[in-house]
Amino acid sequence: MKLTVFYDHINQAMRQTGKSFEELARELTAAGISGVEMDYGELVKKPRRLCAALKKAGLPVSCVYAFFDWGNPGNGPDYKKVIRLLARCGVHHMLAIPGFAEQGQDRAACRARMAQTLKQCCGYAAKYGITVGMEDFDDERATFARSEELQWYLEQVPDLSCTFDTGNFLYSEEDALQALTLLHARVGYVHCKDREFAVKAGEEPKRTIGGRAMYSAAVGSGVIPMEELVRRIRKSGYDGVFAIEHFGSQSMYEDMLASAAWLSRAAGEGKST
Repeated sequence: MKLTVFYDHINQAMRQTGKSFEELARELTAAGISGVEMDYGELVKKPRRLCAALKKAGLPVSCVYAFFDWGNPGNGPDYKKVIRLLARCGVHHMLAIPGFAEQGQDRAACRARMAQTLKQCCGYAAKYGITVGMEDFDDERATFARSEELQWYLEQVPDLSCTFDTGNFLYSEEDALQALTLLHARVGYVHCKDREFAVKAGEEPKRTIGGRAMYSAAVGSGVIPMEELVRRIRKSGYDGVFAIEHFGSQSMYEDMLASAAWLSRAAGEGKST
């Protein structure tokens, strides 16, 4: 089991606490975190320097997530360019957000174009030893927000991996445990995201399709059945990355450490069962 955290969260913690990157890196690695999740838009600014600094700090880039617009050909970054950059940086996982269907667009047609490009992207990435994943994205414009929608893409693209985001199914008012039952065979990466409904001062909530306001939560402290999800994922034989995620947190430093501690305990308990 490998724990990572989003690079964005480290930057947020720096702003919120005044701690330096070096200081935070020491504390995070001591807590068992050994890598970061990186936005392609951030990485492409200074890839060599950024990757080198993170590797030196014990937090190499584990996965890069990239936003595309494959439902509208010709828009967004070229996936070949993205993959070649990841290969140069020694990154072996890419989370592809293939695009969105805007209001008035034919969702079925957009979805078909995205799936076709995903096939090509996965084939190209395989030449570089890079696995392409796709997650349940919490946005009404996404044609892959619900478990059965994500399953459709996995059926169309055999080489596509499922990045299972524990907290995003709640956006669609779905049960994450039921979603895992449907998708477990293709899970190749896990985003550990918890949610809570209690109002958190200063934080902008994300609303479910049912209108409920969700706030960030340290892993294991919210309403998502994290303990059972982690147990089932581990029991399935998965021993890969568990990425800590809580965008929007106003206590990012404390939440990162609390999430790492909870996941380390959960992993330890999983080994004894």
